[in-house]
Amino acid sequence: MRRSLIALATVIPALFAAAAAADAPQRSLDAILGDLAAGGSIILMRHANAPEGQIASVGMTIGCDFADGRGLDAKGFFQARFIGEYLKSRGVAIGMAYTSDSCRAYDTARLVAAGAPVRPEPALKTTAIAEIDALKTVITTALRNGATKNVLLVSHSNIVPLYADWGSQGEIPSGVILIIDPSTWTVKEKLNFGVDMAVDGQP
Repeated sequence: MRRSLIALATVIPALFAAAAAADAPQRSLDAILGDLAAGGSIILMRHANAPEGQIASVGMTIGCDFADGRGLDAKGFFQARFIGEYLKSRGVAIGMAYTSDSCRAYDTARLVAAGAPVRPEPALKTTAIAEIDALKTVITTALRNGATKNVLLVSHSNIVPLYADWGSQGEIPSGVILIIDPSTWTVKEKLNFGVDMAVDGQP
């Protein structure tokens, strides 16, 4: 994994540069990660790669909802683990993760949280605005009361925009993380981990 992280360290700046060109202006990657390392932000994302029509789908987390038969595929497990390892290697700490109980979201949250507590939350699997607003209030209150680490939210493509407008039409891709200002629930920054990444220096 160390060699993979070294490879990723060379890939992520390129991904960020591409995103910056499309959505300019943006701050440097180091500045964004520095703010995240300071804590107190919300990281909002869709589950990692989990295509429909899988032949041998799996769910990793005991008790997750596998009713629709969609779990993370090999790319999805790798993607989520890579995001978690990369953020942790840059000093970004997650204090608490909330997730839909669907296996593809729950497994993503566990891997990205990199050891932090993960709690299934119905408000991340519903389009009911009242439930979403109630969870947002809980999180905002916790951060205002001195919670110093970041909060991770993992949901689905149709639900992520109900938490924050991510500035684009269509489904939010797997592997895109949105950094949310907890006081306004607006997107401060956007990072894209969702393209094919090098492993051990190989394309």
